[in-house]
This record gives sequence, C-alpha cells and structure tokens, in this order.
Amino acid sequence: MLNLWHSGAYCFFPAENFAFSISWEVLTSHEKGIVNNQFSHYQDVKTTEGAESAVQLISEYCTDVETILSEFTSYIDLPDIDFSKLAELAGEIERKSSRIGAEHVRLAGLNLKQACDEMHKQHFLCNLDLTKNEFTRTQNKLQVVVQMERRIMRLEAKQRK
Repeated sequence: MLNLWHSGAYCFFPAENFAFSISWEVLTSHEKGIVNNQFSHYQDVKTTEGAESAVQLISEYCTDVETILSEFTSYIDLPDIDFSKLAELAGEIERKSSRIGAEHVRLAGLNLKQACDEMHKQHFLCNLDLTKNEFTRTQNKLQVVVQMERRIMRLEAKQRK
C-alpha cells in the first residue's frame, strides 16, 4: 500500500492502482492512434532497466523532437531554403518517433519529409504546423505517463524508508 496526501487527508492506495492508471493512459493513447505497438519498447525498458530509464527515454524523445522543431524555424527563414537539410530533420523526427512508437508524430514527420521532397514552402509550413500540433498532443500524453511513473517512484521510495 502506498499512502498519498490528498485534499488534506492521507489516502491509501495499492501501488498497482497507479500502474493501472499508467496502463490505462497508454491503452487509450494506443486506441486513439497516438502511439503504436512500438511503444511497448518503453515497457521493455521499464522492466529491464527500471522506471527511471523508461522516464528518461520519454524525456529524451521529447527534448530531441523539440530541438528539431525549433531548428526548422532557423532554416525556413533563410532566403534560399535548403530543403535537403529540412528533409534530413524531418527524417530524424520520423525515426525518433518510430523508435518510441509515437505514431501520429511519425506520420506527420513523413508528410513533412514529402513536402521537402516537393520543395514547396507553403506545403512544408502547413505540414510543420501539423507536426508541431501532433507532437504537442503526444507530448502531453507522454508527460502524464512520466508524471505517474515519477509519483510511483517517490511513493515507493517513501515506503522503503
């Protein structure tokens, strides 16, 4: 049992309830297509390397994609747009998203890469907005999982004391 301070009183919850909450969040994200079966890699990392490694996996993914999305802005504002460089960055988003199972972001990255191949700035900008929106949506879902994992780790650490 884990005790949790809630609304001015201690509540006692089995640790399994938090694990169930995480599983439910992942399941609903999977049903909505936000993540795909590759997201099971997250669970594998958690099982073999621990929850902190799994949390780090998600955090690194989010940081990497945020960095790439901000890089697009610096390249798109240049007078001569280097679509090959933009396609390379879009490919990175697609690969990183595929690795973690972020399906909507992966698909948006694929569309972004296609817009680069077409060398069409307006099409690229529309797909960049779509990619940013899908990433924000996915990031929000992943942050819920991270917050729950961290809460479980803190509560388990308290129980060991």
